[in-house]
Amino acid sequence: MTQSNAYHQDNPTVDRVRPQARARQRAVILVNTGSPEHPDAESVRRYLAEFLSDPLVIQLPAGLGWLQSALGHTIARFRAAHSSKLYSTIWTDQGSPLVATMQRIASELESSLPKGWKVFSAMRYGQPSIMETMATIRELGIEEIVVVPMFPQFSCATSGSVIRETYRALREVGEHLSVTTRAAWYDDIGYINAQVGFLADYVQANGLTPENSYLLFSAHGLPVSYIKRGDPYRRHIQRTVELLTERLGWPTDRLSLSFQSRLGPSRWLEPDTEVRLAELADSGENQVVVCPISFTVDCLETLEEIGVRYREKFELKGGRLWLCPCLNTHESIISALKSLVLRGPQPITSWGSDFVPLMATEPKEEKATDGDLKSLVMIGASLPNRVGPGRGPRMHHTEAADLCCVKKSHEEVHAFLEQIRKEGNFTEAFVWNTCHRYEFYGWLKNPEDVADRECVIGRTWHQLFGAHPDGLGVNVLFGADAWRHHMRTVAGLNSGLPGDRDVSEQLRTACRLAGHAGTAGPRSYNLVEQAMSSERELRQETAWGQYHPGYCLAAFHQIRRAAGLEPADCRYAVIGGSTTSRAVLEMLADEFGVSKRQMTIIYRGHKGGQMKLLRSAIGNGRRVRVHAYSERAVIDNLADADVVFIGTDRNEPILKAEALRGVRDFDQHPLTVIDFNTLGSTRGLETIDGVTLWKADRLEHEVDAYADTICVQKGFICAVQEADEWIEKRVPVVSPPYPELPCKGGVRSTPSECAHCKRNRCGGTADVEGAV
Repeated sequence: MTQSNAYHQDNPTVDRVRPQARARQRAVILVNTGSPEHPDAESVRRYLAEFLSDPLVIQLPAGLGWLQSALGHTIARFRAAHSSKLYSTIWTDQGSPLVATMQRIASELESSLPKGWKVFSAMRYGQPSIMETMATIRELGIEEIVVVPMFPQFSCATSGSVIRETYRALREVGEHLSVTTRAAWYDDIGYINAQVGFLADYVQANGLTPENSYLLFSAHGLPVSYIKRGDPYRRHIQRTVELLTERLGWPTDRLSLSFQSRLGPSRWLEPDTEVRLAELADSGENQVVVCPISFTVDCLETLEEIGVRYREKFELKGGRLWLCPCLNTHESIISALKSLVLRGPQPITSWGSDFVPLMATEPKEEKATDGDLKSLVMIGASLPNRVGPGRGPRMHHTEAADLCCVKKSHEEVHAFLEQIRKEGNFTEAFVWNTCHRYEFYGWLKNPEDVADRECVIGRTWHQLFGAHPDGLGVNVLFGADAWRHHMRTVAGLNSGLPGDRDVSEQLRTACRLAGHAGTAGPRSYNLVEQAMSSERELRQETAWGQYHPGYCLAAFHQIRRAAGLEPADCRYAVIGGSTTSRAVLEMLADEFGVSKRQMTIIYRGHKGGQMKLLRSAIGNGRRVRVHAYSERAVIDNLADADVVFIGTDRNEPILKAEALRGVRDFDQHPLTVIDFNTLGSTRGLETIDGVTLWKADRLEHEVDAYADTICVQKGFICAVQEADEWIEKRVPVVSPPYPELPCKGGVRSTPSECAHCKRNRCGGTADVEGAV
């Protein structure tokens, strides 16, 4: 008996979801320039003729297109013998290094992708061709293809030609195929981190430093006329080098960019790599590290042109040339390609203000400072985390049931913030409202006035929590303590799921809501963006980066095991336009290989950035926009769903038993409902046979079980300590603008314990708890 069957035998109330759809088969085509089949002159001539006859490679003036093929074949005939000798110097027992390496990359990428993906390597010129590869994919019955030109920086002569040939093949093979291209990924964070990490390892392994070596980035050249016509290649190359330089930490006066592989008499991008190397040798540089930045796979241009010809000329002048290999099959580029296929490019806008370059000789000692923190206060309640307080402030925690009693819906938080704005006691404010916390962050208008400050905090406390249940732990933190707590929370240290990666998006949502209410401004956005930037740096620089689970993933991981679900075989409906809903859509596609055509998103109409993110997450899945979740369209769109996720935070039932009963026979076609809303979005579903309901409290239990598996992993405790120390080094030095509060022990629990509350005009209402 399988584990799944045993579970169902012991748990008859949990119904198995009947598979409704075959797992969607999808394909990736990784495309590179190409190579001759053999290094003999005739094979090389055929390859060069195809390559040089491409009108995007040699761009002739208007009206001379009729010369294209003849010109390409003529040049190929004259260059074949010479090029054949060059290819012979790099040929291996496996054949062309480029083709062999591309095949290994395809194999390793396929192993890393979710079930249902197949990966092929193809060549723009030569074999295996794009046309033949697409024909093979069609014969396998695959209908969705992602094409990835292996050129991070877009040029019409490389990626542009690949895209043109892809759509030509599509017309020949069958237009029913759905094709997505990843044409430019020059600033993708996965690619940049892969390249910079690989380069840093190379120079460090060989004892190369800015003091004893010069770093030269070499990119394939391009005629200047192409750039003048709008080709973005040079700009993309420059941006890649800029990002690598910042992240690597190599001094800018000890590096430069050059271009190689010039062909023909026209003017090409400068400086030329060969000329630049000669200049460096003449200027006394004894060691030069060459990084072939536009190449992801070693080929003739890297192995022979740089590794043989340029090296010989440079070393004849007494120096030594170090050629950093291309990324080839390194695990970091496989990971980057996986992300590129599943999510598309993730551009880097900034490394942030406090990141530490990989090659920095000394770590930065400066701590973040912000005068605005002097007026910052946090008032909030949260559930216990899994790693303890660490070096953060001492906190009181509450129980899930008590937190649920005081939490507010999206609309209620908006109304509360509008009231805060009208009262004018805070210059800015936002509420971080999730299933794990209900925390108010605000900037006091008059932080130096102790009496006024106490009254404002007391009033805000009661607006947030009212007549709270006994035992509710409310914390009040000021200045640096509030910052420290905020940073630990963004990093996932204060979460029930250690390292929870969804926290940062929830913070962005909180700031957007405050913006709509008119209480967010420069201070709020600055605090949030600094925290997000610092969180990225923390994960890059410490072992804490290994722990980044998502709450939705953790919950569904446990549910699918318990209920015996096969994710790729189910159809899904997601109700709500929240950050949680988007995380669910991305989780299904990225982690379980679910086709977006098997997903439906039902959301209330809203505009702006969140809607764009939802559209990106659902892709070619079904989008259903409603004015209210009470509309019949919500129920109608659940008719063919196997699993329903609810990602709203409305304090009213959306799915009611009386409305759901007539949708279908749930005994024959069971339904699993997963409700992330701690306020509850269902009513009476437990009474319907064939419907299995997972409420928020039950999900919390499953996530706790998933978290247990993380906490026992080797190195987890050390990673937590490393993250805590990293944050502590960056805690702002903020002098309180107010005297020490008179509450004994630094913690207030009731008004009677605080002499200040008895004698000030707040009338004993400031019965706040928390470290001061």
